[in-house]
Amino acid sequence: MFKNEQFPLNNDFHQLSVDSTIEELSSYLHKGQAVFVAIGSEACLFIPEDLGFINICSNDLNIKTYLDGNKRFISPILSYDETDFFDALLLHLPLSSNRPLLFKDAEGTIKGYSNLSSLLQFSIKEQQRWSSYFSTLSESVTDAVTVIDQNGTVICWNTVAEEIYDLPQADILGRGIEDLFDTENLMVLKILDEGRMIRNTYHRPRPDTHVLINASPIRNAQGQIIGGIAAEQDITQLVRLNDQLTTSHTFELHPKANAEDLFSLIKGKGPAIGKVVQWAKKVAVTETPVLLIGETGVGKEQFAQIIHNASPRSNQPFLTIHCGIVPAGFLETELFGFQGGAFTGSDTGQAGKLEQAKGGTLLINEIDRLPMDLQAKLYHYMNQQTIVRTGGSTPIAVRTRIIAASTQDLATKVDNREFRSDLYYALNVISIRIPPLSERIEDIPAMLQMYLKQYSLFYQKPVPMISPEVILALTQYNWPGNLQELRNVVERFVIISDDEMITLDHLPPSLQEQLPRFGYPETDSLLPNDKILKSKMTKREEIDLIEEALKKTAGNKSAAAQLLGISRGTLYNKMKDYQLE
Repeated sequence: MFKNEQFPLNNDFHQLSVDSTIEELSSYLHKGQAVFVAIGSEACLFIPEDLGFINICSNDLNIKTYLDGNKRFISPILSYDETDFFDALLLHLPLSSNRPLLFKDAEGTIKGYSNLSSLLQFSIKEQQRWSSYFSTLSESVTDAVTVIDQNGTVICWNTVAEEIYDLPQADILGRGIEDLFDTENLMVLKILDEGRMIRNTYHRPRPDTHVLINASPIRNAQGQIIGGIAAEQDITQLVRLNDQLTTSHTFELHPKANAEDLFSLIKGKGPAIGKVVQWAKKVAVTETPVLLIGETGVGKEQFAQIIHNASPRSNQPFLTIHCGIVPAGFLETELFGFQGGAFTGSDTGQAGKLEQAKGGTLLINEIDRLPMDLQAKLYHYMNQQTIVRTGGSTPIAVRTRIIAASTQDLATKVDNREFRSDLYYALNVISIRIPPLSERIEDIPAMLQMYLKQYSLFYQKPVPMISPEVILALTQYNWPGNLQELRNVVERFVIISDDEMITLDHLPPSLQEQLPRFGYPETDSLLPNDKILKSKMTKREEIDLIEEALKKTAGNKSAAAQLLGISRGTLYNKMKDYQLE
């Protein structure tokens, strides 16, 4: 996974045969050059520092004869493997020699040499480099990182761990982890004994702390366990919210008929859906057209129904027409009806949806699929409040409220001349964008409990509990199918579960495939640039942004600090100053 720096070998040496004389050897050493001599399967590297020993010998003596009586000059020969340099060094480095080390390649050719002092200096620098890498990595992640050695002594405790456990580094580094935590609740100690990895496992290290833990034993080059590392994601806020919702009163399928109860059907208190509900409440009591924009499955039809039920027209009909389902040739008849004799022998004909919903509300879904000629006719109705049936000539006064819905950006379609501008501006008095479920992560636990109770009642089964791992998995999924997909997943839970607890095994394959990729959303969930903390903001603005960031990250302070563009310490201090604990 990681690449070591390449050890710089010294390859500036001259090679002599064993028959060369001491005089020849000395001449090279006097020039400051190292000399390599091969002696069978052994080798010797003379360096200029050896001159003091060699000068006392006869210059006519050959090197072989000299080495026969001076074996201490024999140099160790080690294999040079760029990928496993330190592992090979530890395995084969002789402890009794102080001679320069020779290194050979796979073919046995001498590649170069190194003094022990150079090797020690390189090793220290490499250790410092890796220490810097690991320190930066442990402080960059949004999980609590704990590392212990083989004795259970804590050797790493990052800032996130300090925040989650309210335990400063100074109070835990160098101490046995069992001194500060209940041994029975320490996953990182268990991996020392069992030697197995732990992945995405719910853990409760303290009664008031819930985490999702990934832990692994640390092994040396020989495969021996020398420690353990654990990364813990704080899910305490999610678990508490789920517990609160689970123990709350049962969802009423038929709430009292008042506006507040009607809008409470739209589960969620996050800022994204909160603004939508606020606008919908205001527009419900008016007669103006409404344009709902949102992805497939976000609940546009539910919003339209609630707006109608909360309006003065609630006792009148609420009808829907899907422009993407009805064949284009029948859309005109569906909307405007037909006059007697136009298609059949009937004298009276048949009213269209606009006329059938008279005094009430008509939801025109996928209005972007409405043909251009019918767009013109619909605009005429909105402008004149009268219709003319297909095949007829008599205007009929109709006061039906129009709520239009689309998955498309109609303004772009107007620019591309794919949608009539007059109809667009007539509809766009109040335009409400319904956010996708991926922007409402904080609302998922509430919706989950609502659907669980509904489907449990429908299938006559007890309402199951949801494990913290499943809550986290659901909040990390991007939900391309939005509310419809969430409902399907919950219905699956209720149908296939025979236990009191929903676990990861009950998740559909599409979610299980994403389990190893737990984590908070990246760039697409970050706060926009105008919502990053800046020096000239008022106290109220800062508080609002901090609260929004904490909601987006389910209370994870480290992730919230990243969203806000500030350090964890700065966020912690601001929360203390503003009493946001």
